[in-house]
Amino acid sequence: MYRATVWSQAGMRIVVMDSMSQVEDDDAGAIVVAASNGGQESGRFGAAARCGFVLLNDAGVGKDDAGIAGLAILNEAGIPAAAVGHHTAEISNGLDMWEHGVISYVNTAAQAAGVAPGALARPTLIAFAHARIVETST
Repeated sequence: MYRATVWSQAGMRIVVMDSMSQVEDDDAGAIVVAASNGGQESGRFGAAARCGFVLLNDAGVGKDDAGIAGLAILNEAGIPAAAVGHHTAEISNGLDMWEHGVISYVNTAAQAAGVAPGALARPTLIAFAHARIVETST
């Protein structure tokens, strides 16, 4: 399984992994990109780790209740979350999502942070990291 810290952007860690089951306590506040299905279990992992943003693939989001429930769990925890559509790129791991993903679904917390469907994952999450610095410094 692939797990690597990609870098720190505007003071936020960006962690790319293949499965949300790889999320760790050290990922609290980090932007986490995980290729595992966006189901309830992934939502619980992200909420428990107190991630700063969670980006999942959309294999279950919008197609079944578990995917929508995963985004809702993150939303209830106040964690912005979005899903990347498989139809936009061949998504086989977290790095593919980071490099080539297009956001297909967002929860209310992500929408409030200015994240919208149709946006490219990488520049959107970099912009999110920079916006968080502005929000917390004022």
